[in-house]
Amino acid sequence: MTKWIDPEVVLGQLVAFAGHVDHRLGLVETVVLYPPPEGAPRSDEEWDALPEGSPYLEGPGIMELSAKARDMLAGVDDARLPMLAERWAAIEEFSHFTDDDDGYMLSLTKELVGLARRARDDDQLLYCWFCL
Repeated sequence: MTKWIDPEVVLGQLVAFAGHVDHRLGLVETVVLYPPPEGAPRSDEEWDALPEGSPYLEGPGIMELSAKARDMLAGVDDARLPMLAERWAAIEEFSHFTDDDDGYMLSLTKELVGLARRARDDDQLLYCWFCL
């Protein structure tokens, strides 16, 4: 859906705003699904021995987001979306982007809330695909 939105910090701040709570690391709980955690290197020697192209070194990775985070986003009232997008656009992590004259942040916020609603309504979770 978009780049540069990590689940803990950037998405975590949107979830915090949506749920009227203070942002903290761990607010958006995640479970790493891929690469499988049980196969991850456990020592420096194992990390050094990984072959080129290993997903543990280069990705991609997949994380499952908690139902709590999904539900906080899904529960946002439509009337709050413009204020939520404006507040999210003002976080430090977005400071290097230009002004949001084209309404991108509102559109993105609506898409993420809509995705969370569909996932909640279908009793599904949200997933985050990432590269290292």
